[in-house]
Parts: sequence; structure tokens; C-alpha cells
Amino acid sequence: MGIIASGGGGGDYEQVPTGTHNAVCYKLVDAGTTMNEYQGEVNKRHNVFIFWELPELRMADDRPMSINCQYTLSLNERAKLRQHLQAWRNKAFTEDELKSFDLTKILGTTCKVDVGLTSGGNAKVVGVFCADGGAKKAATVNEQVVFDLEDYCKEFSGESDDASKKACDIFEELPRFMQWQIGGCDEPGKDKVDPCFELQAAMAKGGNKPAPVAEEPKQEEAPAVADDDFEDDIPF
Repeated sequence: MGIIASGGGGGDYEQVPTGTHNAVCYKLVDAGTTMNEYQGEVNKRHNVFIFWELPELRMADDRPMSINCQYTLSLNERAKLRQHLQAWRNKAFTEDELKSFDLTKILGTTCKVDVGLTSGGNAKVVGVFCADGGAKKAATVNEQVVFDLEDYCKEFSGESDDASKKACDIFEELPRFMQWQIGGCDEPGKDKVDPCFELQAAMAKGGNKPAPVAEEPKQEEAPAVADDDFEDDIPF
């Protein structure tokens, strides 16, 4: 399934330095719909995370550094996702694309990311731009994967299949805060977090509860097999 937008790293990784860096998208996470507060207003928002690896910045073990950014899954004119994607591909969306754009098209695609700091001093993506020579497909060290929430929900709605099992494996590799945002948290001593609305609906349909979130989710990324059949045209 795709992650469709419309007009309507975590863990033990060393911190990415500020500045503009070459990057390749290697993971997309559909984190579902939750209640979000912004400037005193609380609204439902469908959240998605984009992960990049930065091939020219290496950690102590020689793996590329990585960074991710959370977006509202919207191509509204003022949406950050739309602004970053248009700068990434260096062209505006057509009216047809704005009606239904499959975000998975950006997987394995090159760009530049501008990294700044949060008020707490943590690295964050403040801008995404077109790569030198235009966006192209590229191999990555990290496995290129999509966490498809629709597939994951099948595991709780009574429709378990190979796709839902694969989604569960990907879920176990996500940073813990993302696992909580998707699957909820009721650990003693932690603020209670409800599962995203999509998972709540699947649980109600199947009469199941979400699997407990692991105390220490895995952090390593598996190497990907290089693909020699890359296109030279802008891939999205």
C-alpha cells in the first residue's frame, strides 16, 4: 500500500552536526492519526516520519549518520510536507498530484537536508532541498523500508497476513517514542498514551490489544542490496 498525501534516528546515534548535508531517504513511517496540540489548539493530525541517511557523515562504527523529521500528512498550501517536497524535487506539484501523491516515491531518493537545533540543543531538519544535479535514486547502507500502518493494523483486526507480519518486524525497529505514538503506552511511571486512531479501530474490530512495546527496541539497520537499475530522471 502507498502512503497517500492530499491537499485536503534515534537511540544511540551520534548527533548530526548543523549545516546542509547530502542525504538519501531510506525509511518512511506512517504514524497514524493522533490528537496534537499546537499554539493552544488541539486537532487531529495524521503524522508521518521521513528518515534520511547522510552518506558523507559517518559514525564511530563507520555507518552513515541518520536523521528524521515528523510531518503532518497533508499537501495543503501551507503544509511543511508540501514545502519540503517541492524544494526537494525543485518543482511545484500539479493539480492531479495534489489530489493524491504517493509519498513512497521518495524512498531511495537523493536530496540535501538543512540541519539546525531545537531549543533543547538536539539536531532537527529545518529544510529540505534539491540535490546537486537534481533528485536521483541511490543505494543506501540502511535498508529501504516503509512502515505501512494499514498493514500493521491487520495484525489486530483479525486479518493477519505476511504483510502485517513484516510491518510488525519494522515496528520493532522504530525508536521507542514512535512506537508509543503508534501503539500507545501504559507502562508504569509513564504518562499514558493512547494508540493512534487507526490502531484503536483495528483493535475494536478484532477484539485485540496492541503488543507491548519493547523496553529497548533495536537500533541497528540492516544493509541494503545495491540496485543498478536507477533512473536518471527526477524520480518523483
